[in-house]
Amino acid sequence: MCTVAVVYLKEYGWVGAKNRDRNYPTTIGITQSNRYDTQRLYIDDKLSRWTEGINEHGIGILSAAFSVKSDEKEGAKMVKGTARDREGYFSPDGRSIREALKFKDIKKVIKHLTDSELAGATFVFDENVCFLIEGGFTVKKSNSTKENPREYFFNLKEIDKKDKQCARTNHGIDLPELGYQKGGMNAEQKKARESSVERLKIVLSNLDGVKEPGDLLKALADQPNKDTFMNPVRKGDTEKSEMATTGQLLIVPKTRTLHYRPIESKIEFEYNKINHPDAKTYFEIISSRNLLTFSEYTATKST
Repeated sequence: MCTVAVVYLKEYGWVGAKNRDRNYPTTIGITQSNRYDTQRLYIDDKLSRWTEGINEHGIGILSAAFSVKSDEKEGAKMVKGTARDREGYFSPDGRSIREALKFKDIKKVIKHLTDSELAGATFVFDENVCFLIEGGFTVKKSNSTKENPREYFFNLKEIDKKDKQCARTNHGIDLPELGYQKGGMNAEQKKARESSVERLKIVLSNLDGVKEPGDLLKALADQPNKDTFMNPVRKGDTEKSEMATTGQLLIVPKTRTLHYRPIESKIEFEYNKINHPDAKTYFEIISSRNLLTFSEYTATKST
């Protein structure tokens, strides 16, 4: 369960951000890879291998899940003391996103993601263009079998610069049959649907106030409701398998930067190794405290 938004800013072009919600304790690695003759910079969940990020061509990918039942149970797939617990659960969607980031053509990125049957609401964007893929699965009968396999379908659209903004949570808008449904099976699913709708409403109401990339994180950090489950930022206890916002991601294609704010997560990275003089992508960790940005720091050093 996550919240994702993009905005078009005159000075920066398209910028994207995400609140990543998990119901298990997370450790996030920051990986800069030069495989496929393309530099890719992405988050790497050490448990699930879920990935999102940007490449040297300024193409970013951010996604919110529609396969919500599987998504919610991801942490439960680990059994303490087993090989799977030690090695993690390998997310096929995470691998698809990592592989898609090897392309320099945004249309090839999109084709790879849809060919890989990526489920969810996925923004693929660079400085100048932004596309939204809503994708998921259906089956001919109630259960998917070899004879009646699930079938992937998707909707692709370009977000117009004139619209300036777009956001998604965990229910389909272009494909309303995906994600959390209006007629949930039980009270828990009903509340999850209400949360998805409310979080989207809150974020959309805040996007007009975004003037700088950092403002987008603030728009996603709003907490107007007493019930934190209904806010874009959750405050659950992951040790009790409750949903919590583990971190915020910000991608700025113009500067080829990935920013991460850890909230309920550990983070592992080698700052100088990633942001070396010959780097083509750059990482910045964001604190909740009011600290100098990297650009402000370098400006003070040069005066």
